[in-house]
Amino acid sequence: MQDSYSEDEISLTDILLFLQDSIGNVVKSVLACVLLGGGYYFSTPKLYEASATIQMAMATGNPVETPTVLLEKIKLPLYFSQAVWSACDTNEDLTPSRKVAEKIKPVLNKSAPFIGFSVQAQSTQEAKECLQAVVADIAAKQAEIAKPILDQKKTQIAQLEEKLNLAVETSKILTPNKLGTSFPDTQFASRALVLATTLSNSREIKDLTNQINDAKVSLEEPQTKATALPTPMYAPEFAVNKRPVFTLGISLMLGIFFGLLITGFTKILPSIRKHLSDAKEPKSLNA
Repeated sequence: MQDSYSEDEISLTDILLFLQDSIGNVVKSVLACVLLGGGYYFSTPKLYEASATIQMAMATGNPVETPTVLLEKIKLPLYFSQAVWSACDTNEDLTPSRKVAEKIKPVLNKSAPFIGFSVQAQSTQEAKECLQAVVADIAAKQAEIAKPILDQKKTQIAQLEEKLNLAVETSKILTPNKLGTSFPDTQFASRALVLATTLSNSREIKDLTNQINDAKVSLEEPQTKATALPTPMYAPEFAVNKRPVFTLGISLMLGIFFGLLITGFTKILPSIRKHLSDAKEPKSLNA
């Protein structure tokens, strides 16, 4: 059993001898991988990236649509306009809007009404133009959704102001001076009724004024605002796919890996052949 253990045990000397035998294969493999990596690096066109995050349009304190809904909408075949197709160079595709949706790589922010987009193109300007067209399209569509909500709120304000004007005109009639001249002292019940009406009218004026102010505030920022970019669009002037150090590192690692793999395979292959040969011998003896 000890002899069997000694045969199967791998010593430090075995490892060093294996590495020594692997030098030639590793060098050849590294050179091949570096050449392939260099060919890929120089043959691949440069790609530049622009990224931006949009905040949903707000109408009277609420988003006009949730980011999840927008995420599903942009996948529809006819969501984006012809201007977006042209800016993102998807005109010739069979489903240009879906191609745009794939190209802008939307990312949903689960903790806020934000969606992030990133676009890659062969120049920074092309990437920015595509992203700007996408944001403009989304803003226009969300403005259409917000319009009836804002119109309804404006109509409500107009109705409240009309009631307020009527209440103010009524208060001018029910003034304390007129109360003193309209009724003699003997008509106490009438005076009390008019006084109660005056107080009720004053409360109505106050309530209507508060409602109008609250409604007007809801039409101002930040309660109501168009689709916006919380931060400026980011479009660096360097290619995202041209990283020479990264490409060289990957080529070196792959070269070393394949070199060791080739050496290991060449060393194991004779052993495999021997085991196969030994397995066939009993059959031939029995025959």
